[in-house]
Order: sequence, then C-alpha cells, then structure tokens
Amino acid sequence: APAVPQQPPALVAPQVDVAPQFARQPATSQSANERTASDGQSQDAARQALEGRAKLRVAVLNRLHRGLTEVEKKLSAFLANPGRQGVVTLPVVLSESSVTHEWWKSANAVPEDRAYLAQALGEPGSVDDATLLGTLREEVRLAFAEFPRTPAGIEARKAYDAVLQKYEAARIQPVISGHDTGPLVEECARLGLAYGKDFTRSLLLAPWMLAISQSPDEGSRTQVMVAGLTLPQLGALVGHLRQLNPLLSNAQLRALLLRASTDMKLALRKVLGQQEVEQVQALARQLLRLQAVQHLTV
Repeated sequence: APAVPQQPPALVAPQVDVAPQFARQPATSQSANERTASDGQSQDAARQALEGRAKLRVAVLNRLHRGLTEVEKKLSAFLANPGRQGVVTLPVVLSESSVTHEWWKSANAVPEDRAYLAQALGEPGSVDDATLLGTLREEVRLAFAEFPRTPAGIEARKAYDAVLQKYEAARIQPVISGHDTGPLVEECARLGLAYGKDFTRSLLLAPWMLAISQSPDEGSRTQVMVAGLTLPQLGALVGHLRQLNPLLSNAQLRALLLRASTDMKLALRKVLGQQEVEQVQALARQLLRLQAVQHLTV
C-alpha cells in the first residue's frame, strides 16, 4: 500500500494562511501566557495539517504519474509484438476511487497508518470512518484536478496519447473499463457516502480507446463507450469483428459499436445484448462488401 512520503514534498501545495480565525478569538479569563501557549499549539496543529495534506497531495500526484507512465510503457512493449487479433484489453483502472482505495485499505488494516492518515488530513485520531474517508476523497479529487496541469502530468499524458495514436495507425484497438467497480464503491455505500460518475471514471479514457460504460447513455462519438458486456467479452467481440472484416480501421470499429448500441428511431443509447452483437457483426460484413467493391473500382 502506498505511504504518505516522509521527505519534504518536491511540489509545494498552494500557500494558505494558517488558521486566521485563531488570531480573532475573543479574550477569555485565561492569562496572557496561557493564551499565547494555546494559540501557538493551535497554529502548530494547523501548520502540521497543511504540511500533511501537501505531502499527501504530492504522493497522489506521483501515483498518478507512475500509473499513467506504467500503462504507456506496457502499451509500447505490446506494440512491438502485437499478434494478429487486432485488439488488446487493459484490465487497469486509474480513478479517484481506485487511488483512494490504495490509501484507505492501508488505513483500515493498520491502526498506525490510520492515525497517520488522520493526522496528515488534519482530522482528530477519534474521527469516524465516514468523515475520514470523505476528507481523503476530497484530497484525492483535488490531486486528480491538478495532475493534468502539472509539467509531469502534461508530459505523461502526451506520451500516453502518442502511443494510443500508434495503435490507431496499426489498427489495434485498446479496450478498457471506463469505471472502477472495486471495493471502495461498496465501502462508500456502506458508509452512506454518495458519489458521481467522475469519482469512478478512469483517467485512462481517451478518444482512441473503446471502453465499457456504467450505463448505456454514457459516451459519445469521440469517446465510444458501450454497456452490457464484460471487458473480456468486449475484447472477444472486437477480435471477432476483426476476423469478419480485416479491413476495419479502429475508428470504423468504434463507429459500428456506437451504431449497434444506439436506437436510431428513439435516438437513445441501449445495452449491447445478443441482438445488438449480431447486428454489429452484420454491419461489419456489410461494410466489408462495400470496401471490397470500392477496392475493385479504384
């Protein structure tokens, strides 16, 4: 499990005034020396909380950079010897929920880790699970929002997109799960913590990816996502479509799946069931005939 780094962070969190409310506290019956000592302790605690969050933020940013870079390297290595199926499935999700879980499972298993996490987040040691997880989630969310703007994040994304475009040129379709369905989803439900699609949505989504969605209405022409199949099932379907029509480009393949999972009359997306699978296979064969005729007439 990842640990909050002990060394001073390489990236510095935004400068925040340390607990200005302490300076505005009304006078009490405490002596001046007692108030000074109390205020100093409060300011120290606030400063330690800020430093703890800054370290955690950097740890999450480093985790995102490492995760995106590792996937890019695996994709690059596979591209050197891709085989003939024209598809690769990636059973990897990099989302707010999956990254949060990496810290949360450690805190749940080791009391010392939980105490350290609470201290880093500025929470008391007696904090309940729901509050601690909610605070951790917010810190991870902020790191996800910051990552695409950091130099390391920009560089990693550029390299990742570049290798995906090589897959596009090689007519090898990468397939991923668009969302995390792991343990933290159940943990949030247990603690009564609500979340939106952004919480489980994978950072690996890109226009050149084909992804499994949470619901039929998710996705678009530029980010094709389909519902109703598992990752292995969707990968197998893509491989079969490649066999039916070896001339399919990745863009054509994604367009066929988008069309098959859309009710044209109602203009609504639908689950990819057996009928839709048969339809997309028929579309692939039909397109092959058109491509063959076009090839002969050129």
